[in-house]
Amino acid sequence: MRIAFSGTGNSGKTTMIKSFLHTWSNYTTPDKTYREVLQKNNLLHSSKTTTDTQSKILDFMIDQVQSYDKDAKVVFDRCPLDNIAYSLWANEKDTKGFTKQFLGKQIDLMKESMRSLDIIFMCRFDAKQLIEDDGFRDIDKEFIQEVDNIFYSLYNQYRQNPEADIFFPKGDSPAIIELPHTAQERIDLISEYITIDGDMYGDETSIFSDVDKLEQLVYEQEQAHKAEQKDKELYKRFGL
Repeated sequence: MRIAFSGTGNSGKTTMIKSFLHTWSNYTTPDKTYREVLQKNNLLHSSKTTTDTQSKILDFMIDQVQSYDKDAKVVFDRCPLDNIAYSLWANEKDTKGFTKQFLGKQIDLMKESMRSLDIIFMCRFDAKQLIEDDGFRDIDKEFIQEVDNIFYSLYNQYRQNPEADIFFPKGDSPAIIELPHTAQERIDLISEYITIDGDMYGDETSIFSDVDKLEQLVYEQEQAHKAEQKDKELYKRFGL
C-alpha cells in the first residue's frame, strides 16, 4: 500500500513517519525527499517559493509516487497534493508567475498522480505547539496557519464532494483521512484503517458496523446540498 503524510510545516509529519515505521516495520520510506531537490538546486521555497521551485518539486514527487506499484508498502513524506497547496497559497498572494494557467497545468498533473496513492493521512497544524526551527522550513506562524487552512479546504472539497473532479480523479482517488494532533491518537486512528500486517481493512474485515455506515450515509446526504456552493467558493477563491 502506498501511503503519504501531508500537511503544512510543523504539523508533525516527520515525527509521525518515524512512529509509523516503528509500528509497521514492514514499510519503508524513500531515501530521497523533496528537501534534497531544493538543496541541490538551491531553490527558494515555502513563503519565498517560485514557479520554478514548484514545478521541479512537483515533477520529483510525481515521479517518486509513480515509481511504486500497488503491491509496495511505502510511506511518503509529503506528496503532489502538498505541492499544490503551496502553489495555491502563492496564487492567493499574487506571487509572480502563479497565474490561473500555471495552476491549471499543475493541478492536472497532480490530479493524475493521485491514482498512484492509496491513503493520504493529513496532519493539521496545532497552534498551541511550539514551532521548531530546523534551519530549513519556514517558521512564520501566520504563513504556516494560512497553508494549513488551504490543506483543510482541499480536504473539505474531497470529503463533501469527491466526484467534483477538481483536485482528485473521479472514482480513483486515494482515501484522505484527517489525523488528530497527538502522536498516540494519530497511531490509534491509523490502526483503524490499517491492519497489523500493513494492509487496508477491506469490506470483509471492516471495523465499522452497519450503524456507523448508515450514520455516515445520512451525514453525506445532509452535506450534499452544500457541496455545489462549496465548489463555487473554492473556484472563486483560487480563480479557477
